[in-house]
Amino acid sequence: MADQPSAELLQALLALRERMAATPYGSGTALVHRFAQMLGKNPNTIYTWLRTYAGYRSGRKKRADAGTTVLPEETLHFIAAAKREGVRGNGKATLPTAVAMNIAHGNGIDVTLSESRINALMRQRRLDARAQQQARSHQVLRSLYPNHVHQIDPSLCLIYYTPRGQAIMRDEEFYKNKPASLDKVRLKVWRYVRYDHASGALDVRYYEALGENQHCLFEFLLHTWGQQPHRLSHGVPRLLLWDKGSANTSFAIRRLLDALGVEHRTHAPGHAWAKGGVEQGNNLVETHFESRLRFEPVDTVAQLNAAAAAWVRDFNANAITHVDCRVVRQSGQPMVRDALWQSILRHPGALLQLPERAVCQWFLGGREHTRVVRDLQISFAHPELGATAHYDLSPWAASLGNGQKLRVTPLLMQQGALRIEIDRPGAEALLVQVAPMRDFDDYGRPAHAPVLGQDYARAPVSASQQAAHALAQAAWGDGATPEHAERQRARQAKPFAERNGGRGLVAHSHLGQASLPTRLLPTAQPLHTPALQQQQRAGQASQVLSVPQAVRRLRQELGEHAPADLYGQLKARFPAGHVPLQWVEQSIAASSLVALDQQADWAVK
Repeated sequence: MADQPSAELLQALLALRERMAATPYGSGTALVHRFAQMLGKNPNTIYTWLRTYAGYRSGRKKRADAGTTVLPEETLHFIAAAKREGVRGNGKATLPTAVAMNIAHGNGIDVTLSESRINALMRQRRLDARAQQQARSHQVLRSLYPNHVHQIDPSLCLIYYTPRGQAIMRDEEFYKNKPASLDKVRLKVWRYVRYDHASGALDVRYYEALGENQHCLFEFLLHTWGQQPHRLSHGVPRLLLWDKGSANTSFAIRRLLDALGVEHRTHAPGHAWAKGGVEQGNNLVETHFESRLRFEPVDTVAQLNAAAAAWVRDFNANAITHVDCRVVRQSGQPMVRDALWQSILRHPGALLQLPERAVCQWFLGGREHTRVVRDLQISFAHPELGATAHYDLSPWAASLGNGQKLRVTPLLMQQGALRIEIDRPGAEALLVQVAPMRDFDDYGRPAHAPVLGQDYARAPVSASQQAAHALAQAAWGDGATPEHAERQRARQAKPFAERNGGRGLVAHSHLGQASLPTRLLPTAQPLHTPALQQQQRAGQASQVLSVPQAVRRLRQELGEHAPADLYGQLKARFPAGHVPLQWVEQSIAASSLVALDQQADWAVK
């Protein structure tokens, strides 16, 4: 049946309604069945037509228990909750109602209704999976002007290139359960789409790569924010929304965005609706542009980008015959995207020009830059200035000290300014923006510096100097300055002299008085190694005794075996009076005069 019944059918339905109203209760069913048989329709269809177009009401009184059920609410909620927990991330329900009923029964929960009735109850109470998927209400958000908010999203394109030219991934070959087929395509084509939230202006660019990467994202940012001959919209946004892709969260890209002054936010996993504009933009690109490539293929990514640029030009301008490319918002008024973006003229300062490529590329170094404070200043070769500049940090002297290391990020489009991060103990780091020093005299010194012999000015007190004052007062008393402390040290004065009633600090006189436990130790064994024994023998050979010392030693060891004229013998043997110790030891070992004579011959040699 058409959306609206014909006049003849409408008259027939009104006549059927009147006949049903005139017949006794219960007889109208037969009339409906005969009418349905005549038209070749189902009786339920006739009842629907009667209610929709003829104002038919059965007249039956609504049951007093309508909307109620004998099934406890707790049971219904258990089954619905179990089914909800079985929904996968892609929205597929994996737990049938019958299985949930069986689980409920196995856990002592009585289920007294049929599966179909439970499904109906869940639909009535919006507890079913479909209703829950649609449960989240999304807040409509607005942006203030063109280039206020951009959304960027990379996605894998269905197009890829082989030596034979363009090919398109077919669902039967590359469907989701066969990812290995996709892996055969070495270089895939990635689609990067940019969506301006205020105007709906779109931009798209394609890159051939193994996967989503930082280089492609950088190239796309330069392309889509740079001024292009085919596209009206350009410029750096204030806020960028994107997902948590590996390239998006890379340090180098975030450094570039910070330098450009672009606030960047990522949506939570599974919340792609947060950037629904660019999601819809991807769909528009796929259906309005990529669908054309099946009929007119292109052979390279360069040709693909040229064709995409032409489509972007006409789509944003609503210049495609028979295709309404305008954006329709809640106001219901279709609006041309380029015309909306052109309203940026009414917002001074909203159009920010992207710096040149060499300046932006400087931030892809991927490393953090630090500088050391010297006299409350730092120097930095800003990529936008092309020369080393000096930055005065004296306004933040209370948080700084000479030798302190600071994290530095150059800012673009800010006349060479830096963002400096100053660590503070017990508090969050202090973020400050500092412009380079520009006012110098003819000799290259700061114009505001005091003139020697004429002006007198004290440098700001830094955090290090404050700490030095605190240490001086702690060691030398209240009111002491670092200069006073230095003079006291030169006099060899005793620090902390006012402590303990003027006696000064107790630094070592309290030592040696503590009670120590008695500890048992093993007996030390002598150390015998070949090297030590050799050294001992060499030492003994080089040691000598006087004649009286040798006599005493021999008499002590030999006793009655020592000869009576031992002194005379030794004096005769060693006229110089030097008796080798080794000779004495060997004589004692021999313990006889015969051995002594034999050893004497060796000693003389």
